[in-house]
Amino acid sequence: VLHSSYLDPTARGGFQYSRAILVENEAFRSELGAFARAKEAAGYSREELQDTFGFLLFDKEEEAKAVCQSGLRVNSSSISTL
Repeated sequence: VLHSSYLDPTARGGFQYSRAILVENEAFRSELGAFARAKEAAGYSREELQDTFGFLLFDKEEEAKAVCQSGLRVNSSSISTL
């Protein structure tokens, strides 16, 4: 998923990763599930509710751990690239 998810195909050669970690936080998954159920009840289509992936690049592992514990909310971070 990581290597096939570039919006711009020319960006593919511009990144090198030392490792990627999949984070699954059960509290956040429950929150997402409730959000999706509410949107489905409001008439959103399956296509609109389809899961997608977001990738964040951190300079320090501590930054990644903080986001994994507290989540990432709109306007709550100085992170500008997703």
